[in-house]
Amino acid sequence: MLKLNARFPIGLTSSLVAIAASVGAATAEDDVTASSAPSEPGLNAIRPIDSILAGDEGRRIEVNMSGYAALASGLPQFLVGRASFQAELKPDTYLIRTRARTAGIAAWFSDYSSWLDASGYVTADGLKPQLYKANDDDGKKNRKVTVEHQDEDVRVEIIPEFGDLGDPAATLEQKLEAMDPLSALMNLALGPDATEDDPCRGTARVFDGKQRYNLHLSLRFHGDFQEGAWNGPAYFCKVEYEQVAGFKKKTDEELARERADLKWLVMVLADMGPGEARVPVKIEGRSKKRGKITLLAKEMSYEPLELLDRADINRDAPKG
Repeated sequence: MLKLNARFPIGLTSSLVAIAASVGAATAEDDVTASSAPSEPGLNAIRPIDSILAGDEGRRIEVNMSGYAALASGLPQFLVGRASFQAELKPDTYLIRTRARTAGIAAWFSDYSSWLDASGYVTADGLKPQLYKANDDDGKKNRKVTVEHQDEDVRVEIIPEFGDLGDPAATLEQKLEAMDPLSALMNLALGPDATEDDPCRGTARVFDGKQRYNLHLSLRFHGDFQEGAWNGPAYFCKVEYEQVAGFKKKTDEELARERADLKWLVMVLADMGPGEARVPVKIEGRSKKRGKITLLAKEMSYEPLELLDRADINRDAPKG
């Protein structure tokens, strides 16, 4: 049965990384290319997150994406779902919302939908998540997940509960060092770990209430992107996926087959200019069994978010 997987950090992430990453680590060379010759990054001296922290205005980001997949390798892609992503970034706090639903032929077989909300604080070291809520409805069950980050604890509530939490299950230490899928994706867009040599550089440490995994990004090249909602310069980032905890225990042979199946996984980040967030406009992976899986931005907006004053920021700070 076809469906979107809400655990994808594009919780737009709402699906591609989880679908593609579920078949192993991306280690092979990919065939994603820019529409013109690669160029030097023209790298920003200011990290995007520094611009947010220093300014008297925030940023509002809205992206509507469509997901495409094939029934098997070698077959053409078709529409399987749509997702919307909205984020408000202020100098002190952030709020992210996504909504996803099956679409096209996939909707004939599955009435899947999900919504995910995340909020927390903006710091010089990156986003600091506080509250994550997810509602995942596949037409048979309606699972609600709440993850609340406290000073030295991470409170998790899952209704109805999963049959198990994986082998091994995520430890408290692994939960504390991680972010929810939405915050992790936005954190990569703000580039707290980016360098002039590698503006994609960063590791998203993700915990979604059960599974704990890492997404490692590195720069492939900087070039022109002309597809969907974005026509302009972009960073083409290689993605490597690493399972940490909360997954079904697998034999070495099973893990080797999974690693061999995923040929590549790439994320394209729109270059919005010096000191601005790099908005994900395409995430794509290729599996030997499943063929190419694509999440593409079809509409997007990126604009200043005017703030009244610091009192306004503090008033909107996320509450426990």
